[in-house]
Amino acid sequence: MINSIFIKIVVFGVLLSAIVFLFREGTVQQEIPVLIILDTDISSDVDDVGAVAVLHALANQKKAQILAMMVSSGDPWSAPCLDALNTWFGRPDIPIGMIKGKSVQHESKYTAAIAAEFPQDIETGEQAPDAVALYRKLLSEQEDESIVIVTVGYLTNLKNLLQSKPDEFSSLGGVALIQRKVKKLVCMGGEYPEGREWNFYQDTASTEFVLNNWPTSIVFSGYEVGKNIMIGSAMRVLPSSHPVRQSYLLYNGITDRPSWDQATVLYAVEANSDASLISWDLSPYGDNAFDSDGFNKWMVNPNTLNSYLSMVTPSQRAVEIINQLMSEPSIQ
Repeated sequence: MINSIFIKIVVFGVLLSAIVFLFREGTVQQEIPVLIILDTDISSDVDDVGAVAVLHALANQKKAQILAMMVSSGDPWSAPCLDALNTWFGRPDIPIGMIKGKSVQHESKYTAAIAAEFPQDIETGEQAPDAVALYRKLLSEQEDESIVIVTVGYLTNLKNLLQSKPDEFSSLGGVALIQRKVKKLVCMGGEYPEGREWNFYQDTASTEFVLNNWPTSIVFSGYEVGKNIMIGSAMRVLPSSHPVRQSYLLYNGITDRPSWDQATVLYAVEANSDASLISWDLSPYGDNAFDSDGFNKWMVNPNTLNSYLSMVTPSQRAVEIINQLMSEPSIQ
């Protein structure tokens, strides 16, 4: 009897040691949510709405933790619309920062209507806090090199953040604060290996400043990545109470539209996951050469850590994956 108990204790000890070893070696991995700040120009196109839906779906799966969302569009209804989406998806308290001062503005087909139809508590963008102040507060509160910033719009907020001065949140200037707290930037912008893309040329001065001064690695998701991932018509099966369906209805009658922003968010969250839904390749390291007309050209440079994405997964499979993520119900 004593020998039997002894054998069981030994076996248990061996199993426990094996489990500890596997965790230490990474053979058994726990999914750690990626800390995400989304910077969006939600207004002029509807793929921003799709990106928000994808991000919430990934957060539901515990793959992402949404720290905040920032608005780079000057549309006064962008922040209320974004708050309405977050509220519908069951996360009404996600902080939303709004660009202040000079900004790119376009009349939107859906932001005001979504803000009016769905519950939210931001009357206009003026009520939302300054995006730079919110960035600095959140960055100062997190561990070093822990945050992934995903920008799917204009780079104005990021330029302003880079130029920010020490304040009550941090004694560091913008560049030093970013370098300490941000793991990487994932940017929907440009066309590769060369071209002219909307997010880059709408505010060329901000684009040039960010490309030349950003202190961490950048992964660029270009125009060519999302142009063949056509999303929208599948949202017709959703009820009219779903804000994603209503956004596509207002924007283009629920027809297909490229998914530049959805693909970017999906990569940002799942880049280092063994269970990534989409397979990606990264270009050789390099930099974007950029001119005042908004054209970019990739220049190989092994001394940087920047690269651009290409998608290995067939476009139709990506369509199926993103459609499913965008169609998930609210967690309320």
